[in-house]
Amino acid sequence: MQTKTATRTSFSRLSSWLRCPRLHRYRYIDLATEERVSGSMLLGIAFHEAAELHFRGIQRGEQFVSAEVYAAFDRALTDSAKYNEEVGCPVDYGKASLDELIGKGHEMLAVFLAESPRDIEVLDIERSFEIEIEPGRVVEGVLDLVLRQGNRVLVVDLKTSAQAFGQDRLDFDSQATTYIVAARQLYRCAVDFEFWLVTRTKSPRFIRYPVVRDAADEAELIEAIREVEAATALGVFPRRRDWQCMGCEYRDRCNGERGKEA
Repeated sequence: MQTKTATRTSFSRLSSWLRCPRLHRYRYIDLATEERVSGSMLLGIAFHEAAELHFRGIQRGEQFVSAEVYAAFDRALTDSAKYNEEVGCPVDYGKASLDELIGKGHEMLAVFLAESPRDIEVLDIERSFEIEIEPGRVVEGVLDLVLRQGNRVLVVDLKTSAQAFGQDRLDFDSQATTYIVAARQLYRCAVDFEFWLVTRTKSPRFIRYPVVRDAADEAELIEAIREVEAATALGVFPRRRDWQCMGCEYRDRCNGERGKEA
């Protein structure tokens, strides 16, 4: 049972602070309007929608129809691009165009549909959760895909990325830890976790990454949640400068505030 006075967070909030505290402030504290959205992010969202349709077909035992999956991807990507332009949040396609992005998405889907397993027992798709990770602290999120494997479940998080994952991400990514803890509470059984990655490389690849977590990882997750809560309460939101700044949704505002807050 959850504590009535529990503090609440979501994995999205936690990950945004860990990525860049200043971005977290703009998005969740200031509720600032995004200046731009990256084409790669829209591609990832559309890919998820197409994959969800694919997995729901498997869950219902329906005959596989790839044309429907491609059509779902096209519709999701073009609709989201149109919407962002209409609300004044332009899409940053980088060196590509919308048509080229759609073409790359088709290449990625072809690899995914050919190589991802179909002899699976789909238990849940887009399963939302709300769990008390420790007394007084509730974490929310959504599991992309949950498969039944005997007396265990396998939680799958589907990703798209410009490159394969490095070992550091597999060792320390807090998403895997959060989702393993959540699934254990939801399903009351042993839990395995995998990232299923489709790369946006010249020749897309489908890669499965099994991830293992232990009690120390879970303790570290709780520690991170506590520290993010404390920093937020104190108004501590330092910039984290790295390669992600170039594609940041709040880049102009962040750069414009440099040197004005001292």
